[in-house]
Amino acid sequence: MNRIQSNAIFLLGMSIVLSACAQLFMKISMIQLHDTGASGTSLLFQIIENSAVLLWLLAGLACYALSMLCWLFALIKYELSFAYPFLGITYVLVYLGAVYWPQIGEHLSWQRTAGIVLILIGVVFVNYNKSAKQDRGL
Repeated sequence: MNRIQSNAIFLLGMSIVLSACAQLFMKISMIQLHDTGASGTSLLFQIIENSAVLLWLLAGLACYALSMLCWLFALIKYELSFAYPFLGITYVLVYLGAVYWPQIGEHLSWQRTAGIVLILIGVVFVNYNKSAKQDRGL
């Protein structure tokens, strides 16, 4: 259990990154599904018939599964009230990925960027005193 506890911050970070990747991969799979323009068959058959869509979708689901596993191990070390606010960083990563990944190509706006900055400030404020106590083992 000491190995898990010593890697808890890494596992927390991996949970955040993997969760953001899952969202981005699934968005790409749905963009590709939309671009195929197939109709007349059920959505499930459209996904199964298109290998690129299926691969992106499976990659997204795999990232979610790994994210959940990392999250569970991180919770061994950290209190939920400490760890949970860090999931807000996922919003930041998804926004940046959606804007800068050419295949997704969402628009950068000052309103969304301001919101992302507020999320980051909120994560810092919520955990500022808790992180010092957590490191001291209190």
